[in-house]
Amino acid sequence: MQVDAPRQVVLAPDKFKGTVTAQRLVELMAAAVAERGDRTTVTPLPVADGGDGSVTAAVSAGWTAVAVPAADAWGEALEAPVARLGDRAIVEVASVCGLGARRPGPARAASATTYGVGLALAALLDDGVREITLALGGAAATDGGTGMLAALGVELCDAGGTPLAPGGTALAGLARVRADGLHPALRELQLVLACDVDTPMVGPDGSAEMFARQKGADDATIARLSAGLAHAAPLLENVFGAPGASLRPGAGAAGGLGWAGLLLGGLPRSGAEVFLDLLGAAELIRGADLVITGEGRLDAQSLRGKAPVAVARLAATYGVRTVAVVGSDLLTTEQGGSGPFADVVALDRIDPACADDPELTGRLVGRAVHTLLAAHPGPGTPARNGARS
Repeated sequence: MQVDAPRQVVLAPDKFKGTVTAQRLVELMAAAVAERGDRTTVTPLPVADGGDGSVTAAVSAGWTAVAVPAADAWGEALEAPVARLGDRAIVEVASVCGLGARRPGPARAASATTYGVGLALAALLDDGVREITLALGGAAATDGGTGMLAALGVELCDAGGTPLAPGGTALAGLARVRADGLHPALRELQLVLACDVDTPMVGPDGSAEMFARQKGADDATIARLSAGLAHAAPLLENVFGAPGASLRPGAGAAGGLGWAGLLLGGLPRSGAEVFLDLLGAAELIRGADLVITGEGRLDAQSLRGKAPVAVARLAATYGVRTVAVVGSDLLTTEQGGSGPFADVVALDRIDPACADDPELTGRLVGRAVHTLLAAHPGPGTPARNGARS
């Protein structure tokens, strides 16, 4: 008598930002699988794409969490968690100068800075790190990474020689740039820019236009931030010998921090691909029967480099279907419908209150997993309740 092999399911969600971490989602999904009582085995693979959770993802892959001195987006000193492996490190911008639970207004959005990221990099360089991956997601600042550059030794002054105030709107007064004081170890640094978006820094789809509103900026502040970035771009690009860097894909990540990384010779990569490689995702997905991924909001931006889409595309190369549990699904038919997913369950269509209720979200994730497993049975697994794969 032939016994069917257990169904192999990989659980590879990203976080529901501000509600549930990727690790907690894996736990909820695994519990839902176990409740079914069928022959299904799970492989946990919490993922990240350069935003919140990137350091945690690296630690889950064997890196060590360490703390380095830094400062938040408004200059408050902090110890930032980074992942370290030998002379390699991963710096998560969101944990240095991210919004967290804060909801800043226009004035704070205008003055937010990436200076703390530069402090963290300098500390790592001083400690012998020579390869740094900047996880470029979740920044509160829209300063083009000029704060980071200043912390690393770049002088940014107005026409009178006074150093600029922090923040993106102050860049409109930039007149003098000197880079001869850059940290000397930058010459030996291999810098990887893990971008979770592919937008440029300036232009109609630039950093200020696309993302500053969610950081507290109003229309007037967005216009000032945009003007500051556009003014600063050619001045710094001339000094660093990188004309047009502000228009490159990924330059707009983390409020233009991606652009500053390009000026330093950084190599831009899809953040999702960086972390899928780091986590060994290909080996875990190859041979699986189904992948369940997810994120808080599935929208057009997801198709431009977010982790769940990267998971689905990787799985497709091995002929493995991917389904998704999301907080909300805003993809239209014109934008690709369900994208690369065989199926999507949006929790807010079950109960809209889940957006503000992590406990309710957890229960709905379990229900969604039951629904998806029933609708997509693996080889030798009978469909339940009439569901078909």
